Parts: sequence; C-alpha cells; structure tokens
Amino acid sequence: MQVLIRIFGIIGLILCIIPFQFKKYKHIILCKMVSELTFAVQYLMMGLTGIPGAYTGALIDAASGGRNFLYHKFTEKGKSTLPVILIFSAVVIGLGVGSWAGIISLLPILAKLITTVSYGIKNERLLRYITFPSCILWIAYNGVIGAWEGMIADSLAVISILIAIYKFDMRKNVQD
Repeated sequence: MQVLIRIFGIIGLILCIIPFQFKKYKHIILCKMVSELTFAVQYLMMGLTGIPGAYTGALIDAASGGRNFLYHKFTEKGKSTLPVILIFSAVVIGLGVGSWAGIISLLPILAKLITTVSYGIKNERLLRYITFPSCILWIAYNGVIGAWEGMIADSLAVISILIAIYKFDMRKNVQD
C-alpha cells in the first residue's frame, strides 16, 4: 500500500507543477483537475492506513476535480462560474466539517476555498496570484500528514507560480 501511496503522490506531484506554465486557462484547469484527482486517491489510501486528517484532503480534492471540470465547461460556453464557486464553496465546507479530524482539517478547507475562487476566475494572472497562498496551506497540511510528494509539489508550484508571474505578468509589463 505504501508503494501505491507514493506512486500516486509522484504522479500528482508532476501534474501539480506543470499547469502554471500553461498560458491558456483551459490547459491550466484540466491539468489541475487530473492532479487533484490523483492526490485524492493518495490521500484516500493514506486515510485507509490510519493517518488522521487524510480523508479531509481526499474528499475535498475529489470534489475539486469535478469542480475544475465544471469550470472548464462553463468558461468554454462563456458562462459565469459564480454558481460553481458558490456551490463548491459550500461543498468544501460541508466535506471538511463531515470529515473533521481536528484543526488539521482547516488547512485543506481554507486552501480549497481559495482555489475555488481563483480557478473560477478566467484570468490567468489573477489565478496565479490568488492560488499562491493555497499552496502554502497545502505545504503545511502535507507536512503534517506525511505526504512528502504533496509538500514537494506545492513547493514547486510556488516556484512555478513565481516564474509564471515573472514570465507572463512582470516581464510583459516591462516590455510594453
């Protein structure tokens, strides 16, 4: 089981750091969808081995995979993502409360509430800036539950976000 936990973590790690280098919203959101579903499986397996708080991450990440798919569909059709943001914010809070394992459960709840807003905004620049604090919360959560792949993934995501901010936001403004 430990080997499978690590395999899913490594796959999630790879899929977590790639999206912020994409320029298009569609590519970012779909890659994050697969990443979150992969980490959901890892957290579920960790929960099955008795790690406290792992089920909160599993449930919230699984729901977030579906959320990202809906964001993609809504933006593809030119519709507002506000209904998805509101519904999934309630879902995240409900899943977090339902799987409450103490204060540790607050980390993924807050992190997902942040990305529920950031991924719902079809503005790549805002997506990067708003997502940044979520990564910090996931680093802490993964450290507490022992998901080192998630810690590495979100640490690299922070670096990836900073590179993308420079590449797409800051450098562009300097050249203009």
